[in-house]
Amino acid sequence: MSLIILHFRQKSLYPPLINILSFFEENNIDYKIIGDYETKSSKFRFLSRLKLYLNYLRFIFHGLIALARSNKSVLYYESISAMPIVIYLFFFKNCKLRIFIHFHEYFSKEEYKRQSFLERLGRKHELSLFKKAEWISHTNKDRLELFKKDIDFNIKSSVLKIMPNYPSKSWIPANKNNLMKKDDKIRLLHIGSLSFGGMYLEEVLTQFGNNDKFEIHFYSHSKDVELIQTLKSYTSVYYHGSIQYNKIPDLMNKYDVGLVLYKGLSLNFTYNAPNKIFEYLAMDLDVWCSDKLLTAHHYANENTFPKVIMVNFDYLEEFNVNKAVERTGLKYKKSTYFYENVYVELAEKLKEIS
Repeated sequence: MSLIILHFRQKSLYPPLINILSFFEENNIDYKIIGDYETKSSKFRFLSRLKLYLNYLRFIFHGLIALARSNKSVLYYESISAMPIVIYLFFFKNCKLRIFIHFHEYFSKEEYKRQSFLERLGRKHELSLFKKAEWISHTNKDRLELFKKDIDFNIKSSVLKIMPNYPSKSWIPANKNNLMKKDDKIRLLHIGSLSFGGMYLEEVLTQFGNNDKFEIHFYSHSKDVELIQTLKSYTSVYYHGSIQYNKIPDLMNKYDVGLVLYKGLSLNFTYNAPNKIFEYLAMDLDVWCSDKLLTAHHYANENTFPKVIMVNFDYLEEFNVNKAVERTGLKYKKSTYFYENVYVELAEKLKEIS
């Protein structure tokens, strides 16, 4: 079996892609990934857009070649990556190509109108692929239900799947479950992108940034110099720069709480349970998650630890920190959210003889 993976904007591998590729390699699933290519940005908008479109044409070209050579199974991520399949099927209508689709993001009909030209192009033409697909997945049930309502025709329920993004069980051995705190400080951890507009960053800094009972540690690839300088201006804040995904388990036993700060300004975020929740849980960290992420409420838990606490960051001054970190009388429950429990269904489907 040879699987073609189409993933435009794949220049830097991000967790959902890293994890599924790792799973394929662990399970001897042969694949070839077709992505975009690094191009230097230009200060001229026209040149940047021209480079993008040329890059996309190259993506389509290489995708068509890969499909012609394989002609078996293809998995594509997001609407923008659909065009090589659409074009291939236009010329080879009777081929027995097995189509698998995964959406890591959700955009409503109205939101698609505000997406880039390439995203809108992909969505317009991928509708023809939905009736042919053997697998269409979203990261959670809420997004899948919204997707079903957006499509004007019925899709077989057996085709629709939920495929969340969890970390690997390989994170477990590094976790010694060191529950003894060395001092009374509460160490907060944030990994990933940073924004004052889309996150409750200012609220967290105001409440804890100059409080010597706390430490806030940020790991981010952000290149916003002004934002980074702002972080460093707080006495209890530490900015560490970016961290490779496979190095995250090295942070185990160094922190107490993982932060999920999204404001939920779009449906994509509102109906989201970010992968950071499950990565923090795998590290035995409590999670303080924005209560604006409605899907994340499904994972709220304060009866065992690590806890997942939904926090109203708009009124963070009213948040009872002492109660949040208290574990007296609670039993420890190791996380069960690992990709080995999720991707097995897809692997079995891929290995079926068409």
